[in-house]
Amino acid sequence: MSALDQPERTNGDGGGAQPLSPLLPTWARLPLAFAALYFCADIALNRFAFSGGWTILWPMNGITIALMLMRPRAEWPWMLVGVEIGTGLGEMLDGNPVGLELCERLLSVSEVLISAWLLPQFTTLEAWLRQPRIFLRFSLALLVGPGGSGVLAAVLFHRLQGEPYLLAFNDWATADALGIAAIMPLALALRSSEMKSLFDRREALKTIGVLALVFATAELIFSVSQYPLLFLLYPVLVMTDSLLGFPGSAIAVPGICLVAVYNATNGHGPFGHWPQNVPLPRDVALQIYVGFHTVALFPASILFMERKRLSEELRETNLRLNLLASRDALTGIANRRTLDDRIADEWKRAARAQSWLALLMVDIDHFKQFNDQQGHPAGDLCLRTVAEALSRQARDAQDLVARFGGEEFALLLPDTDLAAALQMGERMRAAVYDLGLDHGASPLGRVTISVGCAALRPGNATDPAELLRDADAALYGAKRRGRNRVETNPEEHPDPAPPETSEP
Repeated sequence: MSALDQPERTNGDGGGAQPLSPLLPTWARLPLAFAALYFCADIALNRFAFSGGWTILWPMNGITIALMLMRPRAEWPWMLVGVEIGTGLGEMLDGNPVGLELCERLLSVSEVLISAWLLPQFTTLEAWLRQPRIFLRFSLALLVGPGGSGVLAAVLFHRLQGEPYLLAFNDWATADALGIAAIMPLALALRSSEMKSLFDRREALKTIGVLALVFATAELIFSVSQYPLLFLLYPVLVMTDSLLGFPGSAIAVPGICLVAVYNATNGHGPFGHWPQNVPLPRDVALQIYVGFHTVALFPASILFMERKRLSEELRETNLRLNLLASRDALTGIANRRTLDDRIADEWKRAARAQSWLALLMVDIDHFKQFNDQQGHPAGDLCLRTVAEALSRQARDAQDLVARFGGEEFALLLPDTDLAAALQMGERMRAAVYDLGLDHGASPLGRVTISVGCAALRPGNATDPAELLRDADAALYGAKRRGRNRVETNPEEHPDPAPPETSEP
């Protein structure tokens, strides 16, 4: 039986049903959940992973800071209670004394609180990366939080265990700083839509291929000691960022760090065969090398992201500008410039295919008198209404309806002979007539149009201007013969003579 099907508990006096109370109060759920999660994670890291490498890179504080940035600051105390209880229990099972572990938990709390406080809250990945001075805040979070707690840890371990200050500081601060730099961006990126897009159907193969190449190159860099290959790391990281963006780099960096730590702790590669006479310890050298590349990649990632965003904005702006430049501001249909460009293109195409090209010129009858009687606002509305009626007659996207100028319109019809053009002209004339727009200065009492039709099959001896001249002459013929009619140019095409249609 599901939870929805379970009976509700009733009170003893037979009153109304009351829902079952939760087993834990709300304030206790968050710390308990984090305690269980971090206890299991600490056990897994110390016992089942390469535990010797966690003094080089400790990942848990980076995850903790990322989770804190995703949640309201009011929840931070309860989160940290759970985190430190779970981690402390895991460390004590690994042999740490209770007193020492309590001190370590206090140091860890101070570190993540300082680092998280220096960073902006996380909403979306793009918004987070675009926060003012984000690289400076990121760098301070790596230095101040781990550095401050590292100084206290060095004093603590020196006094309790006699450990040298520098070694104690390095085991605590530098491992935590590298873990924050490598792991925190990945934890944040996992919550982003950009990360999901890397693994959708279209991008998954590319993403997997790039990451496989990155990890294979990292294995080569950190496992081969006889050849100097360390210079390859930064070009590989930059390539990853340029191809996959910040989320891809956020996956690549922790993977590279783990490959480096594994090879170094197992005696492979340039850091695995570290010379004894070098004053700089191997772990510190590896941390400096990997940490420099990780931190140096962060501003590059931001620049790549900004470049991509600006490129997209520029492309969208150009599209809008091109659309505005191709449209008539009043009617919203194509303008004269677009018509001229399309006539030139369609003329060339028709010449190659030896097909017909038709042009219809349209004029609103007695439009000057309409403006004089009803005013220019009414005239503008009339133009928009007629433009909409003409646009509805277009057969498909290849037919272009444009405003030619003033009260004149044009319709360009590819693959259309004169007979079909005449039929289209009649449909347009009837569509405007049926609008029934009042026009007191017209003999018919309503807005009508005159249409001139021309059709040519382009050849070597013709040019687009001839088509335009024929259509324009046909339009003036329609106006001379009484308007509200469709005509062709009788000089060029004497045969077609459609009957006058003063009424629909």
